Amino acid sequence: MKLKSPRRSGLELLRIISMVMIVAAHLSQRGNWAWLNAGSELTPNQFFMNIIICFGQVGVAIFFAITGYFLYNSKTYNWKRIFKVLRPTWFYSLLFLIIAFIIGLPSANFSWPLNSSIAHSLFPITTNAYWFISTYVALYLLFPYLKIWLDNLNTKKLLRLILILAGLFIIPNLISYIFADVSSFIFSIPAALFYAIVGYAAHRYEKQLLIIKNSRLILINLSGIAIYILSSIIIHLATTRFGYHNINNNILIDTMSLPCMLTSVSLVIIFSRMRFINRFINYLASLVFGVYLIHSNGFFIEYVWQQHDLLRTTTASSYSPLHFLLYFILTVIIIYLGCSLIEAIRKSCTQLVFKLFIKQPKQT
Repeated sequence: MKLKSPRRSGLELLRIISMVMIVAAHLSQRGNWAWLNAGSELTPNQFFMNIIICFGQVGVAIFFAITGYFLYNSKTYNWKRIFKVLRPTWFYSLLFLIIAFIIGLPSANFSWPLNSSIAHSLFPITTNAYWFISTYVALYLLFPYLKIWLDNLNTKKLLRLILILAGLFIIPNLISYIFADVSSFIFSIPAALFYAIVGYAAHRYEKQLLIIKNSRLILINLSGIAIYILSSIIIHLATTRFGYHNINNNILIDTMSLPCMLTSVSLVIIFSRMRFINRFINYLASLVFGVYLIHSNGFFIEYVWQQHDLLRTTTASSYSPLHFLLYFILTVIIIYLGCSLIEAIRKSCTQLVFKLFIKQPKQT
């Protein structure tokens, strides 16, 4: 039996970076920051957090693009891959439910009908407890059928499809940005599908894309970052100085925005060109789903992020910009490494169980 070759570590490294972006964005969104109830002044710390939230959207887009990139070579369903996602999802959902019940969190109160927290823990995929995981599973199940269609599209038609989908994202948000009372998104096309198709195309035309030098891709990436930085100022001025309180910011910072497309797609292409294999990076990348599942769990958010403010975000809000930056970086590292350690222990225990009860153990 031919052994499966290890994945190139370039995109695996990008997985890690993307999850760090997501953890940082969640810290920015869920912390008890003092400015949430403050006035209209835009502090340097708040400005920094607004930029970090943007990069959380980039991290999500990159994950779906990488999924499409690897699914390009898929011939049939790999059911084991689905179970590798489902097993830890149910494990952490039930584990945190038990812990929440023991420590007496109000949301862990069993009653009939079940409240949303209990339902999310018992049925995490179908109740969209982790929207990213639910979307990933649906995308993984549907993509082999979609791939049959994509494989039969020539280059011109595939490019036209990507441009049409991008237009269906950007144009409605542009209209919403100009006319605040218009619905922000007319066409309900999942962003995950768009980025998966882009990732598919990036792999399919990998050799042809070599004509685009890395320097140009970096320039495209920096352009997206520049728009993100300016967007925080634009939105703040529009709401506080000009009274445009119904402004829709999707055109600037959402997953379906142009800067997110520029930044995420350019990063996927750049990192896909890194032809090296590093087992340590690949192992760390195998833990990213666990990191997401732990720090995004509803009970974890309720207890750590909100109820007890264990991260001391309220106090940190008043730090000097340099002190705040150091605090933020250190906090993200602690969250990420702590969740990675927990996931590493779970994986090791799972492998041990497989070795004891299954003749040919498989890595989880």
